[in-house]
Amino acid sequence: MKKSRHTRQRGVILDILRSDVVHLTAEEVYQKARKALPGISLGTVYRNLNFLCAQGLAREVRNGEAGCARFEAARDPHAHFHCRGCQVVRDIPFPEGLRETRWEGVGPIAAVFRLDLHVVGECADCSPTA
Repeated sequence: MKKSRHTRQRGVILDILRSDVVHLTAEEVYQKARKALPGISLGTVYRNLNFLCAQGLAREVRNGEAGCARFEAARDPHAHFHCRGCQVVRDIPFPEGLRETRWEGVGPIAAVFRLDLHVVGECADCSPTA
C-alpha cells in the first residue's frame, strides 16, 4: 500500500464522510469541503476519495445500475438499499446468517475479503402502493 502524508484536504473529506449519515456523491462532498477549504477543486476531492477508498478508510457505493457513485466512511459491514425513484441509498443490516455463508463448491475461491449486498427497489415515498 502506498504510504502518503496526511493532508488537510484529505482530513476534511474524511471528516465529512464520517459526520454524514447519508451516502454522498463526490459533488456533494465537494460542496461541503468548499465551506472549510474554499480553494479546493473537484479533482482534488475525487483524488482524495479514491485514495481513502484504496486505504480502506472509505467505500464507494454503486448499485450496478445507472446513477452516480456515492461514498461513505468505512464502518461495520452492512448492506445497502437503493431506491430507483429518488436514488436514495440507505444502510440496512445483512440478512441473518449471510456473513457466515460457506463458499465451498462454488469454484476456486481462496478467500472472501468483502461482501457487498445491494438491494434495489422503491422507498415508501416513491412507491405507488405505499
